[in-house]
Amino acid sequence: MKRIVFIITIIFCLQSKAQDVSYGISVGTNVYSLLTDSNVSFNPSGSYSIPEYAGLHVGVYGDYQLNDHFGIVADIAYEKRTINIDPRTKLSYISLSPKLKFDINGSYNQGFYLKSGLRYAILTAAETTTGVDVKEGYKNGAFSLNLGVGTNFSKFLGLELIFDYSLTNAFDADVKSKMFGAYAMLTVDIEKLIHK
Repeated sequence: MKRIVFIITIIFCLQSKAQDVSYGISVGTNVYSLLTDSNVSFNPSGSYSIPEYAGLHVGVYGDYQLNDHFGIVADIAYEKRTINIDPRTKLSYISLSPKLKFDINGSYNQGFYLKSGLRYAILTAAETTTGVDVKEGYKNGAFSLNLGVGTNFSKFLGLELIFDYSLTNAFDADVKSKMFGAYAMLTVDIEKLIHK
């Protein structure tokens, strides 16, 4: 695994001087719901719990342009999610997310685009608002499907809205427990900012 990360890092470093690679940061917020079985005790209404609180999302990304319409984007992020169950729970994750990017107008990184891919989130902490550690009740890692839209409204600033649906259960138990959420993010293309 260390060799693969090392090789990928070397490739990105060698390619960083090329015009088809860019990198930057993303900062934003997220909101999540927990979709559960109808017989779960903390969810007496039966289908889902409605989110009431937003979480933090901070990350870095690399964007590799394949042609005028397509590119590959990979990001690593730290995120906090608040799940409205009883008691309300705050979850912290480190997520890795490769995505395929399709630029709608045919001029890459200028205007509107679509993104789709997978996310793997590694749970780093889980705590109720009363301070009880509940990490052992959640899965340590979870895969999810991402679909979103974004726009670059200046040379180095952009906005994204990404929807996230978990493919694996959130709880480490035989209970159907999927997370569904959305991210709103501001992206800053550091490569373009440095090389104006």
